[in-house]
Amino acid sequence: RHTRRLQIVCAALLASLAGYAGVVTAVPLAVPPALPQGEPLLWGFAFLAAVNLVTIMPVYRAMLAGPRRVYTVGQQPERLLAAHFSAHIVAFARLEGVAVLGLVLHFLTGRQDWFWIFTGVAAVGMVLLWPKRNKVGALLAVPGEPGLQVPSPH
Repeated sequence: RHTRRLQIVCAALLASLAGYAGVVTAVPLAVPPALPQGEPLLWGFAFLAAVNLVTIMPVYRAMLAGPRRVYTVGQQPERLLAAHFSAHIVAFARLEGVAVLGLVLHFLTGRQDWFWIFTGVAAVGMVLLWPKRNKVGALLAVPGEPGLQVPSPH
């Protein structure tokens, strides 16, 4: 159940990227771009996106560290699964932020290529972080207990 619920939320965030793409391709800019020479803005946004991307997994791991230690001692998965859900949503939201930077670049500069680059990076990140049942099973596995049977999340 945990994995399915997480997949639904993550699918909604991934679908929002498709919504952004629809807006960019279907809606022409009504006014000339505010910054037609937006290379400095591109580099600034690229720096923000890179810092965001580089720190996604350290933040994800930090969000799980405390609950993982508690789970190792108490073997009660509820808090660990709640922390996992939150960490995943935060990671996907941060990836969504990269796509939003591309969307803002498009509207300020009129450059669709920059939108597609930022959104493509966000989409690839979401696909790589897609929640899978075996990853949840690995999360719930206790080191030193080889035969642990993880209950089905359904």
